[in-house]
Amino acid sequence: MSVESAPMEGVRVLDVGHLIAGPMTASVLGDFGADVIKIERPGIGDPLRWNYPHDGVGLFHKVQGRNKRNITLNLATERGRDIFHELVRQSDVIVENFRPGVMERLVGDWETLSALNPGLIYCRVSGWGQTGPYRHRTSFGRIAEAFSGFAAITGESDGPPMHSTMSLGDSVAAVWAANAVTMALYWRDARGGTGQVIDLALYEPLYRQIEQQIAVMDKTGTAPHRAGNQNDGTPVMGSYPTADGEFFSFSANTMKSIRAVMKAVGLQDDSRFSDFDGCSINHAALHKHISAFFETRTAAQLQVIFDDADAPGTMVMNARDLISDPHVRAREMVVELPDDDLGTIRMQGVVPKFSKTPGVVRHAGQRMGQSNVEVYGELLGYDGSDLEALHEEGVI
Repeated sequence: MSVESAPMEGVRVLDVGHLIAGPMTASVLGDFGADVIKIERPGIGDPLRWNYPHDGVGLFHKVQGRNKRNITLNLATERGRDIFHELVRQSDVIVENFRPGVMERLVGDWETLSALNPGLIYCRVSGWGQTGPYRHRTSFGRIAEAFSGFAAITGESDGPPMHSTMSLGDSVAAVWAANAVTMALYWRDARGGTGQVIDLALYEPLYRQIEQQIAVMDKTGTAPHRAGNQNDGTPVMGSYPTADGEFFSFSANTMKSIRAVMKAVGLQDDSRFSDFDGCSINHAALHKHISAFFETRTAAQLQVIFDDADAPGTMVMNARDLISDPHVRAREMVVELPDDDLGTIRMQGVVPKFSKTPGVVRHAGQRMGQSNVEVYGELLGYDGSDLEALHEEGVI
């Protein structure tokens, strides 16, 4: 396999965000070669540095901050604002995830920034978007889960709405935002366009990805509801406990896969389950049989049975399972890196896989201001005495 330069090589990103949605957007771009400069307020830093602490080091930051050059800069000072403007002139993208009005107060509005750099892509991820009656409300990923419709359809049918332990609202928004940045760059560079603003509300990607909810409501007058591990639109789907205390999940959405699941659980000759409609009509009987089938077999036994039948199913995995799983390792989805704070650290590999321009994890998240000398010297020509003076003034 010949390897070309990384797809985002030559693109400089100023990551001015905090916590998850903004910084993860920049992290995705950094995995594929973008020069991401993470800007943090001196002495305070990104609150993500406090999450999942180990020996005083935030493990979440080590993943989220990977492939970024960390600098400190106090945007609340006039000199800090001027330095930021100098960086904007030499960058392609700004990513931020503050409430509307915060960046205007700190570094100026879009007109100011685009005048400095007409080709600038300005990616703004906020809780509710830059427009609309809720734009000044505060928000986090869980708020996005609640408002988007996700929590309403998650959980048992007789239980409360449920959220995810991961910050689903933030991370899904980040992937959409990174995609938006690449589209905007393509339009700018390949189509003779200019810079532009990307306005993404935190709840909108999840809202968009629950594709059925508005159409179903529009045509049936009924909102999709919670169904536990079932799905009203797909009768051959579920997750049940196994004989060894694990859970095994399965899902079939084509006639071929439905027949394969029926074969796996010994129902291939039962006329009640010969097609989609039969499985829907006899849904309760189907799942009673599958539940009993699973509880007398281990997860490993079920995996062999499902694989032999070419049926879609897997044990419900957790991090302990995944970190040593042979398929995950073969796909290079666990990488181990040297780290100044922790010696070494393992984390997820790069998604997706490119044949010509693969991404790479070059290093874990840096210490606050670790790249001050490098970045300020390289881009702005500041020497040691300049940096010392800026430090004494509280600018960096």
